Amino acid sequence: MAEQTSEVLEHQISELQRQLAAQRVEKGADTSAPYERVEVHAVVGEQIQQAMPSYQIPVPAPSDGSSVPSWQDPALAGSVQGLVNVAFTQSLQQAINQAVKTENAALIDAFHDLLVDQLHQELLNRQKLEPAP
Repeated sequence: MAEQTSEVLEHQISELQRQLAAQRVEKGADTSAPYERVEVHAVVGEQIQQAMPSYQIPVPAPSDGSSVPSWQDPALAGSVQGLVNVAFTQSLQQAINQAVKTENAALIDAFHDLLVDQLHQELLNRQKLEPAP
């Protein structure tokens, strides 16, 4: 099971990197530079928007530690982590589809935030991103 999860995660990361690189090519940006968290946020938001056209991609809040992330809301935390687990073990698209089916905007936003945080951390671990100064 762990090996299958690792393979799924590898595929998700590779696909994310492909999408990030394509976005940079479109913008004429340096494709060899490490990816920024805001770029990951935008790419994941676009995928959610494809499944739910009415979804408005929120502007990511700076993570200065002064505010509590939306995914830590006790009413959402379990559901949000469950969706992130689906993204990491099955597929990002399945997790997005499940989130969209809820029609719960707060849940979808919290899922988006936590997913980006965890993908961002995974990219940092793989040295595809540089830590913020």
